Amino acid sequence: MLKFRKSSVEKDTILQNDILHYKKNKFAGNFALLALVFNCLYFTMLYAIHSADIYKPLIGLSVIVNLLVMLAGFFCSEGIKNYNKKFSIALFVLAAVQIVRIFVYPLTGMVDGWMQGNYYFGAQMSTAGNGVVLIIYLVASAACFIVAGINGLLVALRLEHFDKKLQSGEISVEKELAALDEAERTSSAGEVNNG
Repeated sequence: MLKFRKSSVEKDTILQNDILHYKKNKFAGNFALLALVFNCLYFTMLYAIHSADIYKPLIGLSVIVNLLVMLAGFFCSEGIKNYNKKFSIALFVLAAVQIVRIFVYPLTGMVDGWMQGNYYFGAQMSTAGNGVVLIIYLVASAACFIVAGINGLLVALRLEHFDKKLQSGEISVEKELAALDEAERTSSAGEVNNG
């Protein structure tokens, strides 16, 4: 009985792995897009702060980094859907960028006390409130990039391992499909005989 369960699970795994050739990794792609949503929330709140201290050359670099994160994040969200490991690494790099950005504006703005003068959903924000919300957005964005990268990497490695077994002849999808067809015919014949 245990042997039957094991072989049934192996067949299901073979078929599930083969299905990866025909469908996209939407889970990882959607998490990368969710990271971009948090990034948008971050920069819309940051650029709404009305303080003379924010208008320094660093704000130009911040705008460029935001554009690069948005472009690279969208590109990675599309690439990770096709099980490419390189995009997983790029997603980890984007997560690191988001974590580093915590130390640029949110923390320095909180330490220097200039992050104020804006409203968020009708409430006037304090320096601490702005800093905390900005940090939450950056951490959430980094976490989503990491989840997308890990899932994309694991599924890409699984598909790569499956393809190697397929090419070596260790497993055969055609044989598994034929065995499933035979099991289905046997099952339906048994139901007819019992009926």
